[in-house]
Amino acid sequence: MNIGNHQTGPVIAELRPPSSFVAPPHGEGLTDMRVFDRVRLQDIDSRGRQLWGLAIVMIIVLAIGLALHMFALSSQGGLWLTKRTAREGIVAFCVLAVLFAGYLIDRLIVIAHLRRELSEERKRNMELRAQSNKELLETLFGPNQFCDRLALELQRASKSRQPLSGLTISLEVSQDISEGEEIYSAFGEAVKAMMIKLRGEDSIYQFSSGVFGLLLPSTGAELARSVAVRVADALYEAMGVSKRYSFDIRVTNFPDHAKTADEMEKLMREPVAR
Repeated sequence: MNIGNHQTGPVIAELRPPSSFVAPPHGEGLTDMRVFDRVRLQDIDSRGRQLWGLAIVMIIVLAIGLALHMFALSSQGGLWLTKRTAREGIVAFCVLAVLFAGYLIDRLIVIAHLRRELSEERKRNMELRAQSNKELLETLFGPNQFCDRLALELQRASKSRQPLSGLTISLEVSQDISEGEEIYSAFGEAVKAMMIKLRGEDSIYQFSSGVFGLLLPSTGAELARSVAVRVADALYEAMGVSKRYSFDIRVTNFPDHAKTADEMEKLMREPVAR
């Protein structure tokens, strides 16, 4: 993170990158059966490997048993094995092989069903999250409301001789993200992270896609930089391991960086004009 101190709105934090659905912790609704049926969603792959391992072991056991049985039927071992016992042994081996094959096929079908259900659940969750984030972005105030609020807060700050600070947060999605739903999801999660750090008197605005502004009444430059660091930490957490976006944060303060509402608006909305 890069901390700066420039008179025209320093970059407070900047990160450049090098989401999914999380399965339910207990696989609700999918673990009603017992023993091998108790498959949690996050254990599907390991359970599939276990079943294949079990299949290999059972095939080896059946092969050894059949080899021993055939040896007993040979001239060397036929002295102690009657025909009736031989028939019963063959029938038992065939029944065991059929039961095992049926069980293995049934388990593989269950795992395939769970994988398909997991894939569908992931898709539904991504769609719902993208839709909620899109609706969140649509509810944010825009540039017009920002100008009105800025003029009002600046007038109030001038009369009370209180400082006024603003943060400009610019987000840039990763090159791996190209679909609109993923972009909405990334920006929405970032906005949620920023809103958590807001005080009751603070407000957030959307200047353009990926560019947001925060107004911090009665906040000096030093305190605004501290707020920017906290916002940056929240954005790091919301970014996740996938590094879905990069961001930078600029601080603008009245009266340190701007003397009028027009100057402060121009400085805060500078990333939009680029």
